[in-house]
Amino acid sequence: MKKRISKLFVTVVLSVLALAVFSGCGLTTITRENISGQTDNSGKTSAIDTASSTSFKRGSSSDESYSVVDIYRDNVNSVVGIKSQSKSENIFGQTTINASAGTGIVLTSDGYILTNNHVIEDGTSFSVTLFDGTQYDAVVVGAEKSNDVAVLKIEAADLQPAVFGDNSELVVGEDVVVIGNPLGELTFSLSRGVVSALNRAINKDGTPIIVFQIDAAVNEGNSGGPAFDARGHVIGMVTAKVNKDLVEGIGFCIPINDALNIASQLIEYGFVKGKGALGIAAAVAYRQSYFGSSRVSGAYVNYVIPGSAAEKAGIVEGMLITEVDSTEITTPEELDVVIRGKTVGTTVTVKGVHNNRSFELEVTLDEYSPDMVPEGWDTKNGIIL
Repeated sequence: MKKRISKLFVTVVLSVLALAVFSGCGLTTITRENISGQTDNSGKTSAIDTASSTSFKRGSSSDESYSVVDIYRDNVNSVVGIKSQSKSENIFGQTTINASAGTGIVLTSDGYILTNNHVIEDGTSFSVTLFDGTQYDAVVVGAEKSNDVAVLKIEAADLQPAVFGDNSELVVGEDVVVIGNPLGELTFSLSRGVVSALNRAINKDGTPIIVFQIDAAVNEGNSGGPAFDARGHVIGMVTAKVNKDLVEGIGFCIPINDALNIASQLIEYGFVKGKGALGIAAAVAYRQSYFGSSRVSGAYVNYVIPGSAAEKAGIVEGMLITEVDSTEITTPEELDVVIRGKTVGTTVTVKGVHNNRSFELEVTLDEYSPDMVPEGWDTKNGIIL
């Protein structure tokens, strides 16, 4: 039976403030799709298991617990505010400047910053602000969309790195303290609560991320910020909250062990190794008729990378992919989700239509790398996957 991706909305806690020269100011909400119940106790994100040589400051379970006042005082300098800016044109050709705000965690004394991918993914320029008000320009070191983790770098020295704990020791009912920038304006705010549940699975575009649930207040702008345990150790990174009427106190954090493992690979390689790739550009397909054009279900192969797994398997431009390993594909984004969830060397069955004839091909996936993307590639021409 073909699998389909169901949809239920969770809000990503990112403040997006539209600073339009001509259209005024507004507030945009970004959404996640699908929240489900308990999973197994592995606490691992999708296919990210490889350890890296990058090391971060770790605390000990024998460290003493201390007051919320002390947690804030001793750790607020390891928290930063993040602003992201991008430009777009409206229907009149007028330039609009969009600014968004989130939170970050200091990884190292020389300026590596951990945050969520969704905080920075639409931006073209970035700035980081410390608790003392010092502001730095920042660059993106790497980002992992499917697990919502990103690393920024600022040119700084003698920063205070966060002390990281071990989320595998978490228990339901344990105290948790969150520091962040709710609404992008109430900077370095503290909220507190408890761990409400472990090993929840929330999906972004159909890709499951294993998180733990908290009831501390989190809002737009808290994304990428730390959740501390009673010892002052960072045990999670805030990523989402439920956005439904009459629902309060349901927020989610990426377990810090997973976030640090991904961050290590982003710092070392610029991407997460081991993920599969077809080696194509997948685009939206349209059918022309007397009444105009209509969108076709599937992912249209707009480009095949020479020497790629796709080319070796016989995939050519003009094919319409409609199924991978019994999972129905209705959009390029769905194909991207399915392929990103596979590891390099996996053989997948790809089905679709070409020149009004059905096809079925076996493809052994290459390893995804940002180097696959052709120089100057315009994403309007398709997703490289």
